[in-house]
Amino acid sequence: MWRRLHECNIDAEVFDLRRDVAERLGARVAESANALIARSDCVLLSLPTSRHVQGAVDDAIDHFRAGTLVIDTTTGVPSISRETARTLATRNVSYVDCGVSGGPHGAAAGALKIMVGGSDDAYATAQPILEHLGSRIWRCGDVGGGHAMKAVLNLSNQNKMLVELEALTLGAKNGLDPQVIADVLDLVVWKDWLLGADGRRPFGFPLALFAKDFDVANTVATDAGVVLPLGATGQQLARQLRIEAGDDADLIDAVAVIERWSSVDFRRDDA
Repeated sequence: MWRRLHECNIDAEVFDLRRDVAERLGARVAESANALIARSDCVLLSLPTSRHVQGAVDDAIDHFRAGTLVIDTTTGVPSISRETARTLATRNVSYVDCGVSGGPHGAAAGALKIMVGGSDDAYATAQPILEHLGSRIWRCGDVGGGHAMKAVLNLSNQNKMLVELEALTLGAKNGLDPQVIADVLDLVVWKDWLLGADGRRPFGFPLALFAKDFDVANTVATDAGVVLPLGATGQQLARQLRIEAGDDADLIDAVAVIERWSSVDFRRDDA
């Protein structure tokens, strides 16, 4: 995201606990999170979980300037996002929660899908910045709405991906060509990343984050009193895939685990 903002001539400073990672961007790196916050009128957060965001805000609350806007692009839990917004409001700081989809490539190209929750005024302030990062932006109501929509999107997409792999497995075990299965079922993702001319390719998306996104969706469901039989099953399956593929595995590595379970091989004969 910093690279995209930099290309759009927006002056942005960076802080990361892994200072070497931030420095490799070529960005100006703040000496501390508190120092960055104290001199910023807009703070964009992208952290592992909502609890990390909440902790960072609690630690830095006395350093925010009145009138600052916080844009939280973490894949978050709406109930915690609302708590964070209330904390920031004590310093007259605005907050929007933004679910983002499209990965690093989408961020670099300014082509993210962005789902936003927040007040009218906060959204109006955030919109010009978000338009540099995303090609499609949806207003999803008040605070919590952006993260709720991201949970819904992830739940739908990720369960679909797992069901499609099961369908490929069932068909391949019954002698069907995976390429033909993918054509009949129109498995766009797997035709590209698994069955294409280049064979299986890394998504650049850790399997650990895939599992975490199921955790978030199921937490959102619990908070709302919603029963998710398929979501809960997907969560357990994602956790098992992560255990067997390893903590550093890419999402594509889940395929080898599923192949092993049923003794199938999706690789092209000419690959």
